[in-house]
Amino acid sequence: MKNSKQLVSHLRSQSAFAPLSNMACINAVKELLPERLHRFILFGYIRHNILFFALNHPGAKQEFDNIINSIKTPLKRMPPLACKKFEISDVRAFVSHKKSLSFTSAEPKAVHYLERSSAAFENTIEDKKLHEVIEEIRDIIKKS
Repeated sequence: MKNSKQLVSHLRSQSAFAPLSNMACINAVKELLPERLHRFILFGYIRHNILFFALNHPGAKQEFDNIINSIKTPLKRMPPLACKKFEISDVRAFVSHKKSLSFTSAEPKAVHYLERSSAAFENTIEDKKLHEVIEEIRDIIKKS
């Protein structure tokens, strides 16, 4: 009887689930990068033995290019376990100008609540201006 780890590894080895192993390799290389670059990486993919990372800021690409030279050599000599079946010859980055999807609506809807107060409260404020403001609020509540 196979355990769950063996089943997952068997499924990953099949060609129909190749994107799973691609993503595992991309995430393994991403973990090698400094933490400050993680938030700038939009996505990654492997094409023609080259690992591409899409970044969302030109400054992040410049920093990525400075750092990646120190990661390429160890990555070629001793790749992560998730990348054993890939022969990654190069790691490159580009800036994606694609806008990210936004799930918020353009105009916020005005929310109207039913008044639950009956305006039965004491107004013990001694300042005349504030006392009048509170009384105006009481009148508005009584009208609604």
